[in-house]
Amino acid sequence: MDPLNSPEKLSILFINQIKGYAIFTTDKNGIITSWNEGAERVKGYTEEEIIGQFYGILHPDEYQQAGKPEEELAIALEKGIFENEDWRRRKDGSLFWASVVLTPIFSDAGEHVGFTKVTGDITKQKELQDKLAERQQSALEHKNTELQRINSDLDNFIYTASHDLRSPITNIEGLIGYLKEELSEMSCMNEETEEILQRVESSVDRFKHTIEDLTEISRLQKNLSESASDEIINVQEVYEDILADMGYPTKENGIFIETHFEVHQLKFSKKNFRSVLFNLISNSLKYRSPDRDLVINIHTRLEEPYVRLSVQDNGLGIHKRHHQQLFTMFKRFHDHVQGTGVGLYMVKRIVENAGGRIEVESNEGDGSKFILYLKAAV
Repeated sequence: MDPLNSPEKLSILFINQIKGYAIFTTDKNGIITSWNEGAERVKGYTEEEIIGQFYGILHPDEYQQAGKPEEELAIALEKGIFENEDWRRRKDGSLFWASVVLTPIFSDAGEHVGFTKVTGDITKQKELQDKLAERQQSALEHKNTELQRINSDLDNFIYTASHDLRSPITNIEGLIGYLKEELSEMSCMNEETEEILQRVESSVDRFKHTIEDLTEISRLQKNLSESASDEIINVQEVYEDILADMGYPTKENGIFIETHFEVHQLKFSKKNFRSVLFNLISNSLKYRSPDRDLVINIHTRLEEPYVRLSVQDNGLGIHKRHHQQLFTMFKRFHDHVQGTGVGLYMVKRIVENAGGRIEVESNEGDGSKFILYLKAAV
């Protein structure tokens, strides 16, 4: 066979003529033993300048000081290959972003004899990626600023609307009262008229509750962004405070609340935790069954990395077809008591904002069980 056409010679010629990639070999200690034309173009060193040098010279100075070239050799030998995208150094000291592949070379006898290194200059791709990431970050920041502005505008609107609507509602209530007196004095109050006025009063009450809930939602949004969750709260104390505010419902006949707090302390916003527990207990009281005594069980226990809080009752319960809509704002499934359906929406927002989650188990006629996993536990 013509030596000029031997596979080894053709391979060398092929490698030497690749100009877009730096391809070179080293001995097993990383000393450069061969250098193609592409390496000269990419790295800036001629073959005469670089042969016999430790390949670490092609790394940034701080990488050399940190021993990264030696680390790459060890990884390549251990795993059979080392691949990475990182900074590399040219002869003039300038840096470029490179794709690198370092592979160990073995003899026919299986002896490790050196390494081969292929390096590509992908600086342009890196610049395009950085520009794209910068644009995405800028767009995200702009969107975030816009959302904050919208939220602020909505909060201001809710505050202004609720403030401005209170006065006419109070006037309507006064006028209804005056109308009732006038109709009574004129002996015009009959069963039908009284029913109409009661419906008007009921509508006004619902309107008032809706405004109050909108205000509460706005307040919640502000609290979630401002309130710290690094308070250490006592679950028993918060529970007893809620019962006091409710007028101790267990004093009524047929209402029983059982508690078992295995976890007594939480790292949570006290104000937010109180709102959560108040809403859950309040719902159990509102939606009790008329056919039996009400029993509410409130438990806490540790299920790392969460504290599990469960509030279970034997009330009216909720049909399974409504479960997906349960935490939707202004969604109600029982109309015999007053409410606008924002309590559970607020509970879910508070819990998820603190890194937790909420689950529900409920069947119509059997009661409900709300299970909260609160991440911020001591």
